Amino acid sequence: MHPNAQKVQGILNQLGYTGRVVEHEASTRTAVEAAEAAGCDVGQIVKSLVFRLQPANQAVLVLVSGPNRVHEKHLGRLLGGTLERADADFVREASGFAIGGVPPVGLKTP
Repeated sequence: MHPNAQKVQGILNQLGYTGRVVEHEASTRTAVEAAEAAGCDVGQIVKSLVFRLQPANQAVLVLVSGPNRVHEKHLGRLLGGTLERADADFVREASGFAIGGVPPVGLKTP
């Protein structure tokens, strides 16, 4: 198992979850690809998206169902700032994972 998958599995175990992390040979970087690999509807996929909240330069994790998009202006206002799409370096630094592989748990930054 890939070290990132092992890390997520370990965290899930610590949290008391008994499910298993499954790795797919096919790409799962997009919600559509993940749904195809898992054999489910894209609406059953949850995307873990990292944004940058300004002016605090703070990472924000947003969980969104597969076919849906984030309304960045609205969510930024709710969070008291401006929400920006994060670049690959910011996502990796904040989460410890690459874009397309960010899990909903076990991130570098709480």
